[in-house]
Formats: sequence, C-alpha cells, structure tokens
Amino acid sequence: MNQAGLINSMPKHKLAFYLVMGLFGALFCIISVANHYYFRSTAFDYGPYNYALKDYAHFRITTCYMYKVFIGYDITFLQDHFSLFLMYLVPFYWLLNWLTGTYTLLLIQTAFILWGAQATYKLVSLKTGDGWLGVGAVIYYFLLQGRNSSFDEDCNIIIMCACFVPVFLWYFESKKYVAAFVIFLLSMFSREDMPLWFAFIFLLLLWWHRKDKKLVYVCLGYLAASVVCFILTFKVFIPLTQDPKNPYSLFNYGALGDDPSQALMHVIKHPIDTIELLFRNHSGDPVNNGVKMEFYWVYLVSGAFVLFYRPQYLIWFVPLIAQKMFNDEPVRWSIESYYTVQIATLLPLALFLIVGELRSKPLRYSIITILCILALGVTIYEANPAHRKFGFGNAVKRNIFATSFFNPPYNSEAIHRDLKLIPADAHISASASILPHLSQRKYIYEFPYIGDAEYVAIFVFHDFFKVPSDQYTEAVYKQFVF
Repeated sequence: MNQAGLINSMPKHKLAFYLVMGLFGALFCIISVANHYYFRSTAFDYGPYNYALKDYAHFRITTCYMYKVFIGYDITFLQDHFSLFLMYLVPFYWLLNWLTGTYTLLLIQTAFILWGAQATYKLVSLKTGDGWLGVGAVIYYFLLQGRNSSFDEDCNIIIMCACFVPVFLWYFESKKYVAAFVIFLLSMFSREDMPLWFAFIFLLLLWWHRKDKKLVYVCLGYLAASVVCFILTFKVFIPLTQDPKNPYSLFNYGALGDDPSQALMHVIKHPIDTIELLFRNHSGDPVNNGVKMEFYWVYLVSGAFVLFYRPQYLIWFVPLIAQKMFNDEPVRWSIESYYTVQIATLLPLALFLIVGELRSKPLRYSIITILCILALGVTIYEANPAHRKFGFGNAVKRNIFATSFFNPPYNSEAIHRDLKLIPADAHISASASILPHLSQRKYIYEFPYIGDAEYVAIFVFHDFFKVPSDQYTEAVYKQFVF
C-alpha cells in the first residue's frame, strides 16, 4: 500500500491525533529552544541540570558550584533532589549532546511531554472505545495553564517524571505488564515524591479492578512497594547522599512537621487543621492571601468541576494538592512555573475518562469542546502577569506571538559568538541567563559570586532574582569600570 493509501485507510481520529502532536510538538520545541537561544533560560534550574547530565555521563557525582550563590553553600545535584532521573538520560547525552549541546535536555523534555500525550490518547481511546475522546484529551493536555506556565522554568525533572504516570497507566491497562513494571521502577527513583503519588494512583486502580481478584492483589503489591520505596527514600537513600553539615532542605512543610513521619502524625491527630491548611495562608504574610484560592479557581474553571461527577478520581490528586498547599513556600501554592504540571498531566485523563461514561456522543463531544475552550481561555487570561497573584517569571517566554519573542533587546548572535571565545577549561562566573549556555563545565559559578573565575560573562541589567536589583548593579560596577 502506498503512502496516500495508508493515510486514506487510517482512522480519522488517529490522523487528527498525529496532526495535533505534530503541531504542539513543533510549537513546544520552538518555544523552549528559542528561549534558550535568546538567553531567556535561567541558571536555576537549567544550569545545574546541564552540569549534572554531563557529570553523570562521565560517571561522576561532583560538586556543582552554581549552588553556592543560590543556597549559600556547595552541594552536588543529587543532594539537592534525590533523583536518578538524569542518570536515565545518559545514553541520550552521548547520542545527542555532541550536536545539540545545552539544548539537549530541552529536546528530551519535549519528547517526554509528547510521550505522555500519546499515552493519554491511547488510554482514553482504550477505556472509552472512542478515539475522538482521546484526541480531545490530548488537545486539553496541551492547552492547560499548567502545561504552558511550565515554560517559565525551562526544564525540570517533575515536568518529565509526571509523564511516567499516563505511560504507566496505558501499559498497565493494556495488559503490557512487563513494560508497566519497568516504568514503575523508573518512576520510584525518578524523584523523591513519586512513590507517594503512585501509592494514591494504585488506590484508584484498586477501585477500577475491584471485581478482578488477581488484579486487586497486583495493585495491592504495587501499593505496598510504593509505600516501601517512599519510606526507604527518606529514611535511607536521602540520608546516605547528604552532607551532615548541609542536610536535605526540600522537605519544607513546617506546618506539619520536620519529616514525613511527623507530617503523617499531624494529619492523623489534627484533621480539621490539616483540611484548613489546604485553603489558609499559613505564611504569616497577608500578601499571600488568595494564592491558594487562585489555584482552585483556575482549575475548577478549566474543567476540574467534572471530577465531582465521579469523586473517586479525586484520589489521584490528593498527594499533589497536599504537596502544594502544605508547603512553606507560597509560590508553590500558586499556578506559576511548573508547580501545577502534575495536575496538568493527570487532569486530562480523569476528565475525559469521566466524559467517556456518557452514552450520548453528541453530549460527549459538546462537553469536550467546552472543556478545551475553557482551558484555552484560562491559559490566555493567566498568561498576563497582571492577572496572577504572583506574576512570576518572564511573560515573553510562554508567548511566541509577543513582538519581542524573536527580537530581544540585545544582539544574541554576537553574544553567542563571544562566548565561544572562552576556553573550554576556563573558570567562569556568569549571570543567570548566560550561565546555562556555559553550564557543562567543571568550574562555573553564578554571578555575583566570582571565586577563582578567569572570565566573567554577565548582563549589566538585573539578571538574578535572588539578589536585589541595587545589589546586582553594585556588583556589576564593582567588577567593571564604564
């Protein structure tokens, strides 16, 4: 059969799926690559990510000096997050990095997002028997606010790890149990909070398969394994990787306790206070009033209200909402950056599986059209920083239609040309937006820390949010005389 015949014989929903994937895949690649080329990617997290990927590719776990100015002391990437995820990507480093350099992780991340979208399409199509619902789920997946706001952060482990969930569910529900088990194992060590999320996923799978005794035992086994992995991560693996002088600092849940066991006891002993914490500003700063409610309203308006038709699907989101709202950092409660990407990954599955239960196809298609319109409308509205509580990040980064997207107020080509003049083994201090391009080096520091740097590559405008503008300007003038 020739190519034209193959296309004509292909179900229309599958052709539509490929068109949607091609469109959004190209769009996401252009946005992420262009942001990096035009120096809108930033040191955290993209600088340490590039450093760690090269480190692991050469079978090393060494100090990443970029952390010094950000957190005040030197640590390795593994001490920041207990995650083996970048180690999984080492083969791609050797396959691509010689050509794509510091763009490699951006391309891999886009591939993971597309992989998650493909699994979403397949799972919804399988469970509902309706390929067009699968296409709608994928469109919704790409349009959600949390998917687009994640461009603010360039690249993050959780953006990619979250894609393991729909992939696992697809393999498990299509009875590809070996592949499902492999994805499960990779997920358990991809980030420290993934085992907890999977534990709640298996609670819903137990509900799905409650009439199949064999699968009930399988799900219980996976659930137990998830809990064991979570305990081992925090009681064994994280302590093994930490420097006693600089202990693990990402369990930021002071309102609940100092570690997961204390947090669990607080939830059990103080259930009313725990529920109130989901909505209450516990930062002590009135400026953060309404941040939590903004998140709830954004996702309710985007379609999450459908979950109340089948409340069992709320189980999937319990650890995600708790992780957000109990955190000490108000920005994590918000809709900013990648802090809702897990919701944006799983919500399309939940909503479109629920819609798939409706017998009337016209009603199904009317609802999925409304859901996609709502998601697009909310995303467009919230793209304006003035409409958000925090207005965090660079609004241009996620808006390819902005006039300055391809026309930054500096000569990017000339900057790239000058950066190539720096010797490969030189010690460098670079400002936040330049540093990611130089981050696959042993000695690379973030300005204003200079250390033993032989070269300094910085923007003179304020380029590091952790340092106040006046202090940054003072540091620039201290190094250079104009």
